[in-house]
Amino acid sequence: MPKDLSPAENETLERWLAAVRAALDVPDAELPMDTVLGLTGRIAHSTVRPAVPPTAYLLGYHVARAVAAGEDEQHALRRAFEAVGDLVPARRTPEEN
Repeated sequence: MPKDLSPAENETLERWLAAVRAALDVPDAELPMDTVLGLTGRIAHSTVRPAVPPTAYLLGYHVARAVAAGEDEQHALRRAFEAVGDLVPARRTPEEN
């Protein structure tokens, strides 16, 4: 879990993710939380915040398609993080915000 969250925030996050997994019938697979939060944070601060949800959706969509085509899930996820990470521009200056 993220290092900068309080124990109560970590607990809330874990409960939320468990509820979402149950609601969507997603197995308890390894979730690289620090990578997810790091990439989405870079996207939010380097583009516009509304870019994060559709980017996360497209990442998931890509990984699902790759797995359906026979690719290993963790490999597909790493490849997707790298590809999207390479697209993130340098952080904007306060004047550009």
